[in-house]
Parts: sequence; structure tokens; C-alpha cells
Amino acid sequence: MASEALATRPEQPHAPYFDESRARRRLVLGLGALWVLDAILQMQPGMFTMDMISTIMQPAASGNPTWLAELIHWSIRLVTPHLVPFNWSIVAVQLAIGLTLLSGHRVLVRTGLWASLAFGLLVWVFGEGLGQLLTGSATLLTGAPGSAFFYAVSAALLLLPAGRWTHHRGRSDAATWSVGLAFVLAAAFQFSPVFWTGLGLEAPFGAAYMMPQPHVLRAAVDAAASLASAAPLVFNTTLIVLFLGLGVLVVQRPRSGAVFWTALTLIAAVWVFGQDAGMLWSGMATDPNSAPLLALLLWSGHAGWRDGEGRARAGGVTVTPADERRAATRSST
Repeated sequence: MASEALATRPEQPHAPYFDESRARRRLVLGLGALWVLDAILQMQPGMFTMDMISTIMQPAASGNPTWLAELIHWSIRLVTPHLVPFNWSIVAVQLAIGLTLLSGHRVLVRTGLWASLAFGLLVWVFGEGLGQLLTGSATLLTGAPGSAFFYAVSAALLLLPAGRWTHHRGRSDAATWSVGLAFVLAAAFQFSPVFWTGLGLEAPFGAAYMMPQPHVLRAAVDAAASLASAAPLVFNTTLIVLFLGLGVLVVQRPRSGAVFWTALTLIAAVWVFGQDAGMLWSGMATDPNSAPLLALLLWSGHAGWRDGEGRARAGGVTVTPADERRAATRSST
């Protein structure tokens, strides 16, 4: 729609080069596709057995405060006698959310976004234990603050008014801001005392190493675990610098191809070595973990700038940094 397309037009020579409608559309379609994938993963045979309780729900309570652990255990007692219908209901909800987001119909998409926000938060509490944020051992290496959290955040961003997506100076957008904040939060996680010891820093890799997976992936995770155990100070410091540095850069330079590809490479490395490629080969993966959501947010924001600039060039419009500063002054008044 015209109100959502913020690409520069000839009659608006000072507007920021950001195509908001295309960025949002990419995020909606990507989020919908991931919900459909989650529904497919939820139909794996192991999800209809007690393995789902012992592998997914019970670990979410481990290390959490008593009130949260009791809440999760209450949900386990509620679910256990009705495991098969409960699992099919999860499949139905995830599939419905995914298909509504992929439908392209305005009302259905908005309904799907609200459902994604609500269901994502429910899964974040009962299935992920608030992303283990209260355990003192949360780390992006294992997915913190949680894939369900990013599903909810993505939906919330898409429910924002169109004009809220760009920074008032045209420097960044909502999706890119969320990625920058996620990287900064990931750096903060790594300051936990547990990650300055070889045993503590190796633990996230060790948990993934125990799951069924291809030999090449197991070897990669084992190599990362060995390096973390042998040089925890260097390894953890490097992680903090990378997370913090890219957190700032992706916000300050959302149009930079170098920053985009560096951040995407780091996300891919975290997904492969830390999150064990979402443990998709384990037979018990409920989603591909948080890294793909982070990559989707990053790509949506960066693609919005590229699309906007491309459409502006096609319209024969040239915008300089001085033009953007004047546009920011005009919009603030």
C-alpha cells in the first residue's frame, strides 16, 4: 500500500532510502514459513511419546527459580495424560499461524501475527523456561533468549504502525534494531561467571554434541567445544567483542553490505557450532532454534534498504547525506 511504501519517490527527493512494505513482506513470509516448518517438526514420531516431556519440557524447568519451575511442572502434569491430542493441537495451531501469514490476506495476516505473538509467548514460558534467562547460564550459543521469544518479537514488530519501522534519521529500522539489541544482549550473557571457565564455556557445545547428528556436524561441534575448553578466556572475550561490535554496527550501518555479511556469518556460525544446526537431525527438534529468526530479521531490514535504494535509482532520484539530515529535520518538525 502507498502508506507503507517508503521507497524514495521523485516528488519526495529527501525521503530515506528504505522500502518498508517489502521489508515487512519478507519478514511476514519468512515467519510464516518457519511456523509451517515447526508444525512439520512437531509431527515427528518422538513428539507423541514421553520423550517430548523428558527432552523438551522437563529441561526447561532445570535451573530456573522455584516459581517458574513449578509452573512448568504444573503444565507437564496437565499435558502428560493427554500427550497425543495435545501434540496434535500444537501442530494445528502452528500450521494455522503459518498458513494465515502466508495467505497474503490483510485480515488473516494480522490475525496470524496476533496468534504468533500470543502462542510464541506461551511457548517461551512453558516450553523454553523464559529462554533460561533466570538460570545464570543463558547464552545465544544455545538459543537464548529463545526462539519462541524471537517469534513473538517478530510478530510484535510487524504489528507496529508502518511509520514506526524507520529511525527518525533514516539510519536504521525496527528489524535491524532488534538484531542489534539481540547481539548486545548476547554479549551481556557471556559476562556470566560460568562462561569464563573451560567447563562452563564447553557446556553449551557439549549439550548439542550428545544429540544424534551427521558425523561432519558432530566433528565441528566437538572442535568448537575443545577450543572453548582449552582457552575460555580468549574464546569468551572474542565472543563478547564480536557480539557487542556487530550489535552496534548493524544499527549504525544498516545499509552496509560488509556489516550485513559479517553479521550473517556470525549468526550462521552460532547456529552450526553452538545451536547444532537446530538439532534438526535429532528427531526431537521443535524448531530450527533462534539463529534463523535472527538471520531473517537481519535480512528483512537490510533488504528493505537495498530495495528502497534500487527503486529510488530507478526513479532517477539521488539523495545525499545532507538531504537525509534535512529530511530528518523536516520530519521532526
